[in-house]
Amino acid sequence: MYKVFFNDRTIYLDDTLPDMTKVGRDYVCAFENITDLRPQLKQFLEPGKKGNLYIFHDDKEALFNTFRQCFNNIIAAGGLVINEKGEMLVIKRRGKWDLPKGKAEPGETPEQTALREVEEECGLSGLILQRYLTTTYHVYTLNNDMILKKTDWYEMKYKGESAPIPLIKEDISQARWVKRVRLNEIYSNTYPSITEVIKMGIPF
Repeated sequence: MYKVFFNDRTIYLDDTLPDMTKVGRDYVCAFENITDLRPQLKQFLEPGKKGNLYIFHDDKEALFNTFRQCFNNIIAAGGLVINEKGEMLVIKRRGKWDLPKGKAEPGETPEQTALREVEEECGLSGLILQRYLTTTYHVYTLNNDMILKKTDWYEMKYKGESAPIPLIKEDISQARWVKRVRLNEIYSNTYPSITEVIKMGIPF
């Protein structure tokens, strides 16, 4: 199954029909081709809509490839950074807790993008790449265009003692270390995709 986030809603793409007894007020759709799928997605992304969306097709990979063609695609990467005290680096962007991430530049590997973005958005250097965590997808609209952003996430280690500095021009108002016991505060004001990444890197 592919999972794509849209604000606090989720699009599920799979090769099996969901259990209709558990769908509730969510939407379920099938399609024949991209011409059929695109208007259904536009309707789902309209402001004020509620509920999740289930899209099914007997070939899951073909489904995802068709889904991607409905959007302008952006490639990004980011980092979940842990310091020597076991604290996690978080940023606050546009009023929501987030993790540092950003778009790839031409010729960059995902690892290079992740390290560069954390350095730029938080003013930290000497980061040590540990491991790949997961890949998230989320969609949004910009000037009537539908955007699909793929973000590769990496766990990083920071052994320095510098305080993070938020990159104000990227709408980041805070950058700070948080202890594990404070994670519920982060979860209460972040995106579902970010919660998923944190739980991959800091399992309970």
